[in-house]
Amino acid sequence: MKWLLVLAMWSTSVAHAQVNIEKLRSVDLEDGLSGSVGLSTALSTGNVQFADFAGTAHMEFKKDKDLLFWIMNGRFAAKRTQSDLLEEPSVSLWDEEAHFSNLMLQHIRYNRAINDRLWWELYAQYEYNEFLLLDRRVLGGSGPRLALLDVPKGGMWVGTSAMLESERLNPEGIAPSQSAEYIDVRWSTYITGTLTPSDTTTWVTTIYIQPRIQDFADYRFSAETGLNLKVNKKLSFSLDAKLRHDETPPVTPDGSAEVLTTDMRVSNGLKVSW
Repeated sequence: MKWLLVLAMWSTSVAHAQVNIEKLRSVDLEDGLSGSVGLSTALSTGNVQFADFAGTAHMEFKKDKDLLFWIMNGRFAAKRTQSDLLEEPSVSLWDEEAHFSNLMLQHIRYNRAINDRLWWELYAQYEYNEFLLLDRRVLGGSGPRLALLDVPKGGMWVGTSAMLESERLNPEGIAPSQSAEYIDVRWSTYITGTLTPSDTTTWVTTIYIQPRIQDFADYRFSAETGLNLKVNKKLSFSLDAKLRHDETPPVTPDGSAEVLTTDMRVSNGLKVSW
């Protein structure tokens, strides 16, 4: 069994609703249980009141042709400066007005190997994200995954599925013309590539696109690339960049801040394994 503990994470980031499972998927995984867990916290008082709690977890179980894995990401962060407290003394660090991140996502996926190049996938996901005005998104889908290229130094895979999605937006944050409840069917497709030029270097790039079946102009797009460098057998360094685009984000009332269509994130971290 192999466990990974994230020792340090620092990023300039925004919250992304879609999780990239491909960067966590193990290659040539042996039968049994493996996974990773990470936790970061930051608290400060004085001139700046600041709180930041983030957690990640990942577990995989493989037996013969069957693979089951679960992923969880969550973050809460808030800040109040002396200027903020002077302007609004009644607003504390824990009040909604002080938040700048509040999200959680869980994803579970099952793979069944049909042959050396083809798998069938079944998955479900739950998430919320305060700053995307998302009170709840529950989805599930199923479809094939095909190996386009599988060589000792890397590979390329494509997956496609039909996905049923139930979404509830924050009714207090959206415009009166915007519906709060949606049930949609999307066509979810991804292509991912892995390059391993040496035993110490791995590069993974993944692209997702998810148009709504009823209207292909309503789509979500995500692209992520990440480099992992092993310092030694137990310690490694990672660098990731991600672009996320939602063509039809929630509509906000006149005079309120809009939800932008595109977000970008750059992050890096260290991890240790044993």
